[in-house]
Amino acid sequence: MSAKKLARLLCGLLCVILIAPAAACADSAEPADTTVAVSDASSDVSDTIEERTMLTDGLPNTDFNGYNFRILCSNFYGRDLAVHITYDELTGDPVNDELYYSRIYLEDRFNISITYSSAGDNSALETAVKNAVNGGDDAFDIQIGHDTITIGLGKNGFLYNLKNIKQFDFTKPWWPEMAVENMTLCGKMFAASNYMSYCGLHWTRAICVNKEYADSVGVEIPYNAVRDGTWTLDMLNKLVTGTSEDLDGNGKMNTKDKYGFATGGQTAYCLQEALDCSVYTKDSNGYPSLNINQDRLSTMVEKLRWLYKTSEEYISDGDFAVDIFKTGRALFAYTQLGDAYDTYRTSDVVYGFLPTPKLDENQETYINCCTDVPWAVPITVSEEQVDIIGTICEAMSCYNYNHVLPAYFEVALKSRTADAPDDAEMLQLIADTRTIGFAYNYQLTFNNIINDCVIGTSELSSYLAKSEKAADKALTKLIEKFEEMD
Repeated sequence: MSAKKLARLLCGLLCVILIAPAAACADSAEPADTTVAVSDASSDVSDTIEERTMLTDGLPNTDFNGYNFRILCSNFYGRDLAVHITYDELTGDPVNDELYYSRIYLEDRFNISITYSSAGDNSALETAVKNAVNGGDDAFDIQIGHDTITIGLGKNGFLYNLKNIKQFDFTKPWWPEMAVENMTLCGKMFAASNYMSYCGLHWTRAICVNKEYADSVGVEIPYNAVRDGTWTLDMLNKLVTGTSEDLDGNGKMNTKDKYGFATGGQTAYCLQEALDCSVYTKDSNGYPSLNINQDRLSTMVEKLRWLYKTSEEYISDGDFAVDIFKTGRALFAYTQLGDAYDTYRTSDVVYGFLPTPKLDENQETYINCCTDVPWAVPITVSEEQVDIIGTICEAMSCYNYNHVLPAYFEVALKSRTADAPDDAEMLQLIADTRTIGFAYNYQLTFNNIINDCVIGTSELSSYLAKSEKAADKALTKLIEKFEEMD
């Protein structure tokens, strides 16, 4: 028997053993036993299955009689996006293997099968969802796809209001509070960015720091400042001052030199959100309004203009930000956590993690913004399906939070979490304060002020005055549309 088949058999047998006592009382009111079979990423699977008691999802062990739970996805960046939720084989990759165990566990616990299919590219997924809903076809249970496309499907009435699914407990840690808030409009949420999928964490923007570079220039990594709530943009600017180096000696900074701070593309609107500079706010009923705090925005623009344009400590050149950090030529890098997972861990750089700094100490909490591929439920599902989908998605979210995230952390930290407690603490803080851009997702007017007024040349006050009326009108139309939907 091959090692892969043996591992699958062992996993299946353990899941059956663990679930069997509860299965005898299916549909009972008792929550499921969450002692489950998992793998240790650092050893052979067949030798490392252990028992852990984790957070419970509080759901009964209902027998769904062989229901086929179907995930429809798009292919984006060369991957079928469903692989961020589930995996159908053991590969030796710690995260993929945990997703495989998740599938086996759920299939045995609820007597279901989990399958996925790809519609093609993002546009093809959008078309497939619209065709299925318009035709009343029971083609899939959930879809996972590009952020603005999925949000757009919700805005246009093709998706089910997730706030109406009774199994979803939005107070649980697998539902990041700020992400839920920013995905919700007028009390309705048609797409989810939670820890059923690890993609949101993978694409979260945060700070990576080169520990050896920091030591060489006398910079103390501000872990304690993070804990004290004093890790701010001013502190970042101060720490990077004087840390760049003209390696080629030509008298000017270029892509061959060392920099205090590097970042890449697709980061500006994430940074705006992280600095708590959204111009949209919500009342207690979840209704948004335009709330332009020009003083705060001016502070943001001023501090970032110094870093981006006045100092010699900054470089931004698309993917070059990743390249410069992995080759040891950047002190701090504002990039995706996924860059550590995919790239930095295979380099010689000794690195750590920090949350995105606050704009100032008046900011209540750290915010770490991501891009994601949200998942959603079609509006055409039956009441019976809603109960099945709600149960499976909540249980999967709980399991993946318990098991997939720790595996992700270990890999991102070069599987040496125990040797880097500060960084493990920072990663958990980043995960707990992850959000997704409200203005960007809903394609509202002021979703990227940094790009326009810091990287670009627009003057802030005239930029705001010029677009304020249009921004308010667009928001009013969006609210009216949501009020009309169930």
